[in-house]
Amino acid sequence: LALLNSPFMEQPAGIMAGRLQREAGDDGARVDLLFRLVNGRLPDAEEKSGALALVDDAGLPALCRAVLNSREWLFIR
Repeated sequence: LALLNSPFMEQPAGIMAGRLQREAGDDGARVDLLFRLVNGRLPDAEEKSGALALVDDAGLPALCRAVLNSREWLFIR
């Protein structure tokens, strides 16, 4: 939670959100691109639905912060 709420993460999340807005046409495409860039895969249906709900509620930078703080890309499997 420290990173999720950290001002340190606001800048990279904002930069990522700007890139997604430039490179993808709508929120669905932005979610797909975010997951491909960060996790190397597309989101499943449940992840995409939750991501779109978060974008609607809190905006694209909030979703970027959440995905950038996900443990999926922080650890090598």
